[in-house]
Amino acid sequence: MKSPKRRRQAGFTLIELIISVAIVAVLGSIAIAQMRDYTRRAKISEVMMAATKCKNSVAESYLTMERAPEPGTWGCESATPTTRFSGVVQTSSDGAIRIGIQNLDGLVNGQYVYLIPMRSDGTTPMNTVAHLGEPVRNWACGSDWLPVLNALPTSCRADTTAIAAGSDFN
Repeated sequence: MKSPKRRRQAGFTLIELIISVAIVAVLGSIAIAQMRDYTRRAKISEVMMAATKCKNSVAESYLTMERAPEPGTWGCESATPTTRFSGVVQTSSDGAIRIGIQNLDGLVNGQYVYLIPMRSDGTTPMNTVAHLGEPVRNWACGSDWLPVLNALPTSCRADTTAIAAGSDFN
């Protein structure tokens, strides 16, 4: 008499299934975090675009003004949001620009991006008392809040904590 043949079972074992699900979960969590950072960077680039008009105005004013203006009188400020993600645009008496962030996410809403006119050495901020009549050769761009700083373009990651604390924005 022939013995019955055993049928070989096909499919995954429970352990293989659990390991597969765990690997997919880890990869998914990494992808979601990267997507959130990518989205934040894209939205912050819109905030940077809102500064273009003000950068041009400050650079032109450094060449043409005869005396230092008061904070908030460079002619490019905005008390209302200019784009969906940029809030108010303010300037200091030395021409530093501060742009608020809004409608982005809870981590960076209410923080600021700063643009500071710099001398040709790229490290010394310009001062209206000493540098009116000189061209703005460089701009320091950055933030005083690390999550904003990390979301800015790589060419715009200066720590502007000293400017944020010492400037008279209006």
